[in-house]
Amino acid sequence: MQKRERNQEKLCPGKEIFLNDVQSLGSEQRNLIAKRRGRVYGIKMPAKRGLKNDFEREIHSGIEKVHLQPDFLPARFLLHGSQKSAAVCRIRTSTGFGTGFLVGRGLLMTNNHVIASKREAGSSVAEFDFEDGGSIRRIALDADRVFITNAALDYTIVGCEVQGIDDISPIPLRRDPAMITEKERVSVIQHPRARQKEVALHDNRVTELLDRVVRYRTDTEPGSSGSPVFNNQWDLVALHHAGQKSADGTAENEGILISAIINDLTQQLRNKPRHEGAEALSRIVRQAAGTSPFLGFFDTEGIFDDHDEVQVDTFTGTKDFADVGCWNIEHFKSNISDARLKRIADVFELLSLDAYGLSEIQEGGLERLVDEMATRGFNLKYEVEDVHGGQDLAVVYDADTTTVERLDVHDDGFEEKVQGKHVFPRLPMFAKCVVEEGDNRSTEFIMIVVHLKAFFDTLSKERRRRAAKTMVRVIKDLREEHELPVIFLGDFNEKLTSDVLDAIKNAPDLLTITSDDATSGAASYIGSRKSLIDHIIISDDVKTGTISGDDAAIVRLDRSVSDFSSKVSDHVPLVLRMVFGDEASSNDDLQDDDDNHHSNDDGRSISIPQNARRMLVDFE
Repeated sequence: MQKRERNQEKLCPGKEIFLNDVQSLGSEQRNLIAKRRGRVYGIKMPAKRGLKNDFEREIHSGIEKVHLQPDFLPARFLLHGSQKSAAVCRIRTSTGFGTGFLVGRGLLMTNNHVIASKREAGSSVAEFDFEDGGSIRRIALDADRVFITNAALDYTIVGCEVQGIDDISPIPLRRDPAMITEKERVSVIQHPRARQKEVALHDNRVTELLDRVVRYRTDTEPGSSGSPVFNNQWDLVALHHAGQKSADGTAENEGILISAIINDLTQQLRNKPRHEGAEALSRIVRQAAGTSPFLGFFDTEGIFDDHDEVQVDTFTGTKDFADVGCWNIEHFKSNISDARLKRIADVFELLSLDAYGLSEIQEGGLERLVDEMATRGFNLKYEVEDVHGGQDLAVVYDADTTTVERLDVHDDGFEEKVQGKHVFPRLPMFAKCVVEEGDNRSTEFIMIVVHLKAFFDTLSKERRRRAAKTMVRVIKDLREEHELPVIFLGDFNEKLTSDVLDAIKNAPDLLTITSDDATSGAASYIGSRKSLIDHIIISDDVKTGTISGDDAAIVRLDRSVSDFSSKVSDHVPLVLRMVFGDEASSNDDLQDDDDNHHSNDDGRSISIPQNARRMLVDFE
């Protein structure tokens, strides 16, 4: 055997590195995973206890019924697999080859036994599009920027160049352990024996699910180490790391569950919040989708206070930050009563933001608001997007700190219709904003204000779904053209717990920093049926300060202002704090006290906020 072949064998070990300290799942844990998994296929678990095995068979049977026959899959299965395949690469090291895949912008995952150190990363290269008909794109690794590894769980996350692969969507990580059950199938996209990219789809049953690993029969070979393992919905389940071939010819392969890796990252973040790589840890943990149903069982919830957006009774902006927000004032028309106008002015005086994204307004009402605020010592100005009705959009700003320039943005998606109805009955508003607070402290960004179609019928949801896809494309184009961060905010008329806004939630460079789980009462709409349908979404290069340990907050004025919902508005404002550009490069925490003041004694800024799930960091 030649030297490279011997080295290559080392990069694809066998059962000798299977995890030995993994534990079987207890009956309650197994039942809970099976129950959650069954929801994917609309199959209810039997009420009688102890029927987990029968239920798993029913899941498998249900899958087959959905797809007509046992080995039939929807045709789009191939398209979705091809989309995920783009993020998979061959890794060339000094000793051989392995496989890896993008898990974030400029972040690559593989095995620890493929790349165990920064030094090894420095002599390695990622090769994308090494496949039939492809043209290899060689990308350098950047371990000095990000390098996180764990030999026990056999994973490594390493930084890589972005230029040259910025058109490739990363594969989302999920913390939910219920992504697979025994007897389901898993597919592996890989570079076996360093060959062009291949996928193993046949004879791919899951044989065993343990607390940190999943075992399966799916074919792999040396060079497959570090490959992504997917379920039949192309959700990432595990990181392939080892396998063996038995005497009878059957394979036994093992992957580290992604939920276990996310839990390990969370533990590292909790135990060493300021160590090297903490920013990368924070971003990965925060962006991992889903929830774990267990406490103490590769659970990731312990680091977070709750699953809801922070709600505060009151808020006032300060000169330490660029404070921005959004508010659907509701029926703020030109003929608004003097009494209601004054109460709305009270809200603006309290918030004292640098810039507001407003919806459901009319210009005549804004003129009266500006005049009222002038009597209170505020110098407000505004720009309006006239949608030819009573529900216009606007950016209102403090002219003493902020300048705003309207942007004229066009996209074919703005004219799209569904069943004769415009996807955008109200076009979004685009503005370039600069906030300055003396001593050359400033920040510049693009603000996009949106008010999507109301109602919750199927057609309205489809219109919002199409609008979300258009906005992801438009934001990408804007960022490339202006090279500025983006704040996308307003009334989306949709919860983030549904799939309607998936295009936005899954965009690799957008962060939905308002709650992804409003089941415990977080609300921005406070009318008859409280819900969280107003959102703030930011590009991943926005730097935020903290509000009560979070990076954004719902200002629940209905809890501190009498008759707010009936006399002022049935929506409440959402607010965000931005760190000024010159202060956003360091790693010390900015925490506000009960009076909304921040300490920053040495002039440095952010590290890990109390709620690391929503921490924003820069990887450029």
